[in-house]
Amino acid sequence: MLVLTLACGCATLRPAAPEDAASLLAHAQQDLATGGFEPAQRGFEAVLQREPRSLAALRGRVEAARRRGALAQVSAELEAAARERTEDASAWYALGLARFAQARETEAVAALSRAAELKPGEADIQYRLGVALFDGEKFPAARDALRRSVDLSPQTARYRIPLAACLDRLGERKAAWETLRAIPALSPAADEAALAIKAARALTDPFRDVLQPARADLDSALGYLERDAASLAAEQLESLVERFPDLAAAHLLLGLAAERLDEAGRAVGELKRAADLAPDLPQPHAYLAELYGAKDRPELAAREYAAALERNPLEVETLRRLGVLQLERTGQPAQAVGPLQQAAALAPGDAGLQLLLARAELAGGQGAPGRARLERLAEQRPQDAEVLLRLATALYDERSKSADPARRVLTQRVEELLDRVLTLQPQNATAGRLLTALKMG
Repeated sequence: MLVLTLACGCATLRPAAPEDAASLLAHAQQDLATGGFEPAQRGFEAVLQREPRSLAALRGRVEAARRRGALAQVSAELEAAARERTEDASAWYALGLARFAQARETEAVAALSRAAELKPGEADIQYRLGVALFDGEKFPAARDALRRSVDLSPQTARYRIPLAACLDRLGERKAAWETLRAIPALSPAADEAALAIKAARALTDPFRDVLQPARADLDSALGYLERDAASLAAEQLESLVERFPDLAAAHLLLGLAAERLDEAGRAVGELKRAADLAPDLPQPHAYLAELYGAKDRPELAAREYAAALERNPLEVETLRRLGVLQLERTGQPAQAVGPLQQAAALAPGDAGLQLLLARAELAGGQGAPGRARLERLAEQRPQDAEVLLRLATALYDERSKSADPARRVLTQRVEELLDRVLTLQPQNATAGRLLTALKMG
């Protein structure tokens, strides 16, 4: 009987199904991201056994080898593969990545150029070639390769950032902005958004073209402002604008110094002068907006924030401030949705921005997306009483417009959410009042 039982048990065992390439790739990428470089490399090599031309796995293998200190060995293998498979674009692509990781720029460009010749319609090959050319300061050739990558894959945010930087180096600033402007709508990853924001700030750096000795004086004045010594900054800047009356950056800082000294009229004048001298700079408009907001002039503030965003649409703090202004002070919550959506796309990990956007959506007549956003936030932040209360309030409003049985379901959900809020914050009066109203029908 025992033998029969064991035999039956063995007959029911089945070998585990091998993981598909997509699952293996996802696991390997997770290992790489969390510092498991050896299992990551094994994972990427397992993917390549199934899909030898997977560009993502080839990239991962090279990066894992670099992190492990095994790049020389892997590079030798990739060189042998490229020499053996001379018509295989993926083999030259992998070799190009390895050479680039080894800072062998000429060889990297040669290998990636060969890959691009063999497979001209592959966006990532064009992108990697463009990056290698950019690193070697071959800007016209880099621009052409990077532009092809964007043309081939216009929805990929990552490809746009080095193209914008390259266009800027070539003096094509308008084209650079057109390249960056679309990024918030492309749902960039957090690292892509950070790179895009950095590129946008480089384009609008008010000090970028200032030469010595004016640059040294500006740096000194900025240091005084950072140390709350506005009067010393103002003295230095007054002297600077006497010598360089058309220096926009000096007027910009002098406007900030005047604002710190409670000289609002002078501050406005200096900031407007900076805006006139450098019409492409967003900073004078952003600072004017803050001044107008502080003086209870929300319409003027909104206009200046909008002007700043025309000049740099990737500045998260300006987007946030315009959204808050429209939501809380101008009585136009529907107008707040756009800037807050862009800000949230550029700072995907910022729960506060997501909450602001949900509030704007709910107040601006976009109830369904607002509630869905609050639901996601509540799942991500189950101990955040503000999120739970906002969701409970939104569902309470929905409940008031619903009939049974949906009304009963919403009543139960709202009660559960309010109980959780009061567990976290027993003295929360808003939650207490809402729970009382709910129980009274």
